[in-house]
Amino acid sequence: MRKVLVDCGTNLGIVLSRFIKELPDHDFYAFEPNKELLPAIHREVARAPHSPQVEVSPSAVWTHDGTINLFLGHHESSTVMPGKRVPPVYDQQIDYDSPVPVPAIDFSAWLRRTVTPDDHVVVKMDIEGAEYPVLRKLVADGTINLISILYIEWHHDRFPAMSRADHDQLVTAVSACIDVRDWD
Repeated sequence: MRKVLVDCGTNLGIVLSRFIKELPDHDFYAFEPNKELLPAIHREVARAPHSPQVEVSPSAVWTHDGTINLFLGHHESSTVMPGKRVPPVYDQQIDYDSPVPVPAIDFSAWLRRTVTPDDHVVVKMDIEGAEYPVLRKLVADGTINLISILYIEWHHDRFPAMSRADHDQLVTAVSACIDVRDWD
């Protein structure tokens, strides 16, 4: 059995670094579409106490392969989802007028290619609203069952068009399949 940690929305790599220290026997995959953050991720990985196997992909986790627009804001709030409100604590709102095209990866297909049902797969997902379409697809096609533990930061409160009922329905569907743990 292989042990795998997948960091979706790696940001500066600080959380990835913590997981590397806590789970030294895992293989690591990191997805971060904001190319300006990639040097910080590589610095964090280089500081690891051992030489972990880390594959860093400069891609957005999404529902299909291709290209998607990344809307930049504060490094903790950039998103591929239109209509996101940023809390006032961040001094920089999302720039919806100047999207940056970035590679997108079909996370469901990637999981199917990369792991097996026998693997222990931990996923940390902080993808600024894209968790909703991505997880809906994983549930619909059954690849959600390839994940053992999902650490997730939900962003329903940042999207005025999303109802609490839609959010709750997805949380219930995902939680019925795997161990879901809130992340913030």
